[in-house]
Amino acid sequence: MGRHKQSIDASTLESIEQSISSLPNGAVVKKLTILSSFSWLKTEDIVKAYRINPRTLFRWISQYKEFGVEGLVDNPKGHRHAILTEEMKSRIVEWITTQKDNDGNPMFWTLDKLRKELERVYDVRISKPAMSVNLAKMKIHYKRPRPTHILADKEKQAEYKKNSKFSENKS
Repeated sequence: MGRHKQSIDASTLESIEQSISSLPNGAVVKKLTILSSFSWLKTEDIVKAYRINPRTLFRWISQYKEFGVEGLVDNPKGHRHAILTEEMKSRIVEWITTQKDNDGNPMFWTLDKLRKELERVYDVRISKPAMSVNLAKMKIHYKRPRPTHILADKEKQAEYKKNSKFSENKS
């Protein structure tokens, strides 16, 4: 059994033609022109001529009948709201530039530490990739810590740094 075909009555067709002449919006005018062609073309001819899906055509008809011209205007697509507010972003910049956490303790920041601090202070959870993208958008570059071996002796490393020829100030 085929799909029930809708047709446009004379009053709707007249209303469509009046709307075409009064609107400058190109997409809406195109849709109204296509709908007005129902008076002399079959559905199959309209679909072939304008290269649209029949369902799209019938959806436009029902939107026009229900909402008028405003029903044919494309609505903006929904986007997810940003996780970080401007206040949070400015706070992150402050934390990274001062190398201190929210309590004023010195901190060497990593993505994980930033995420944990955001969760602790603002109760906001953000993924690592999202945090990285937000930092890149804010044009913040942070130093990644060098990996250290788990069995390394920290005292020997500190002693080596003190006696290193690179730690001396060049005069």
